[in-house]
Amino acid sequence: MQMWRMPPACALVAEPQARRMRHEMPKFGLLLFAVLLSTVARATEWKVTRARDRDYVSFENLAEFYRFTEYSHANRTISLRCPQRAIRAQSDMSELSINGVRFFTNFPLLENSAGALISAFDVGKLIEPVLRPSRIVNAEPVKTIILDPGHGGTDNGTANQWGSEKTYALEVALIARDKLRAAGFTVEMTRDKDSGISLEDRVAFANRFSDAVFVSIHFNSGSGGTGVESYALAPKGAPSNAGGSGEHHATETGGVADEGNAQDCQNIALTAAVHAAVLSQAGVYDRGVRHARFKVLRHLHIPGLLLEAGFLNDPVEGRRIATPQYRQQLGLAIAQGVQSYNTAVNYRSPTPGATATFAVVRNVLPAHARSITEPLGAPSPSAQRAPEEPSLSINGGE
Repeated sequence: MQMWRMPPACALVAEPQARRMRHEMPKFGLLLFAVLLSTVARATEWKVTRARDRDYVSFENLAEFYRFTEYSHANRTISLRCPQRAIRAQSDMSELSINGVRFFTNFPLLENSAGALISAFDVGKLIEPVLRPSRIVNAEPVKTIILDPGHGGTDNGTANQWGSEKTYALEVALIARDKLRAAGFTVEMTRDKDSGISLEDRVAFANRFSDAVFVSIHFNSGSGGTGVESYALAPKGAPSNAGGSGEHHATETGGVADEGNAQDCQNIALTAAVHAAVLSQAGVYDRGVRHARFKVLRHLHIPGLLLEAGFLNDPVEGRRIATPQYRQQLGLAIAQGVQSYNTAVNYRSPTPGATATFAVVRNVLPAHARSITEPLGAPSPSAQRAPEEPSLSINGGE
């Protein structure tokens, strides 16, 4: 078992102190001091290893970079913890938990002589935007929300003895619309009545708006399935890890070379925020945040997600979805998740009310020679980035 605790930030020697100490130390002390400084400097660099023809980094390295104060690895179980955030994972799986929310990784977690490993792709496309959404490049303040109630018209979607997906999705969307408008957002809907609209027209409608996000609302069906799952568009080069609901809205392209929509980090942060809010407010089973190439996501120009808000064919969950109280919870949770995303990506400094649904990272993360969102093997830039404000971490609303 490996376990360590990171020394507090105050243990790192400040530069003015370092200059004074160099004058006062004997030669042996100077040599030891130089080694220590070199060790500290290297501690936050990425140590890349190749596995299955892909770049991987160790979870221990991940813990160093994000300043988790506790790291353990035993019996293929990995745990990273600090007061503000936590990651838990299992080697040889394709999922992990971030702040208690389930995420499916784009590539499997591995274990070899280098330790427990996560792909560099998943660090850049999943870990980084979820832990530090305020550092997402080009994430704009949200002014407009496009709500997309699934199905409609002659397309009922799935159904049970109490009602249909098209009806429930519209009711949830209308509740979310009213809540978001009361919060000052502009809300547009792909449909606000029982009318049919093609997937292509839904996407074309959403792309008319800038400074916007897109939320497609659906309900699930499947043998033995329960719970809520949420989907962001699969990034270029990544496979889909759709839950296999089999609904026709889930039709995808066959390969993994789809270009995506250049919003990978915004997509996963938005999806995580809404998914976490639904888990927190509705108290449902967590089927995870996943990636897929659904038609309604594939050609969006704005950040978007598709929410599967429960299984209509499950006798217990289907009955619960049929209650107005549950649909009210879902609508309010969607509105909360969008607002949480907007707060997180635009966070700059603590302000009253800014931390209502997010835990502020109290320790400013150290400067690094290269950004995690750059290729991990890229040369270090000549100029160091200036220290940034603490970032926020998407969680379930505590």
